[in-house]
Amino acid sequence: MAMPRANERKLLGEADFALVAPSHYPEVGRLDRPALIELARRLREARDASRANLATMRRAKRGKGDPRGGLNDTGVAAKKQIFAAALKRVSKLLDRGEPA
Repeated sequence: MAMPRANERKLLGEADFALVAPSHYPEVGRLDRPALIELARRLREARDASRANLATMRRAKRGKGDPRGGLNDTGVAAKKQIFAAALKRVSKLLDRGEPA
């Protein structure tokens, strides 16, 4: 299910939202191909970092690691989903090959 921009803004910080914002339509359609590739790279890095953080938190919840930042991982999971959805939007546009 798609998440509204207002919810994304609440869950993400300023820097993270500034990274995700250009991936929404119609802004993503205005980007040229090199800018889309760079955006996809940065989104992929952010998604991977969130995924690693989530894995660390879940590992700590199982008692196999140091608990850092509490054991509630719902916000981290939602953040990862936001980055994944943004990357999916950008990748879909890159796969179509429409931008010059």
